[in-house]
Amino acid sequence: MTTAPRADLPSDVRVRSKLSDVVYDQILRLIGRGEYPRNTKLPTENELGARFGVSRPVIREALARLRDEGIVRSQQGSGTFVERGPEAAALAYPAIRSVADMQWFYEFRIVVEGQSAYIAAERHTKETLADIAKSLTDAESAIAEANANLGSDLNFAFHRAVARATQNPYFITTLEAIPNIVGMGRIGVRNSGLDDPVARMRAVWLEHESIYRAIADRDGPRARAEMEAHIGGARQYIFQRQDVS
Repeated sequence: MTTAPRADLPSDVRVRSKLSDVVYDQILRLIGRGEYPRNTKLPTENELGARFGVSRPVIREALARLRDEGIVRSQQGSGTFVERGPEAAALAYPAIRSVADMQWFYEFRIVVEGQSAYIAAERHTKETLADIAKSLTDAESAIAEANANLGSDLNFAFHRAVARATQNPYFITTLEAIPNIVGMGRIGVRNSGLDDPVARMRAVWLEHESIYRAIADRDGPRARAEMEAHIGGARQYIFQRQDVS
């Protein structure tokens, strides 16, 4: 869990601290999901900064925290390597290498995450509902800053918070193990020149906010329908941008 930056610090330091918390969470998640296995070299500070849309000082703060916790280690002249991470889920999905794989992937997600939203509406606590709300607030801040690079990670944070609100570890483990299909294997999404990425983030945020309201109202059927429509819309968005040439 991230720590709120101290209010007595200068504003630029508080903002940087908050961003480093977000980056810390995302790098830790990627390590836990196996994107960066043990002994793997992490991307450079510049590469991580480009991925998350933040400055090198923010990346350094996040890496320093990971080093302090023994998650990564620095090797003089070689870079930063993964030392250990959260216990990996004993679950591996098939690689997504075709449009058919992608269709099955989304079919699976619609069923699992739709039910996850339904159960989250029934079982959420004050704390887990606050986690969902925080993911929306973080995404709203990124939109206000036109920071589209954090879009996919903030999107995942929302879906993970919904899964946690079910209180069911199987939903949580499944969600953590679901791959990010964009850029995997031969599957690619042609975003450049087609959409304003910040506008896309805003559209996703509005859909997330509708799901959140249904969960907060403890309206399970509506939460499921909103989630199913949201993932179905994501599938359509991806399919419309596949280059089949």
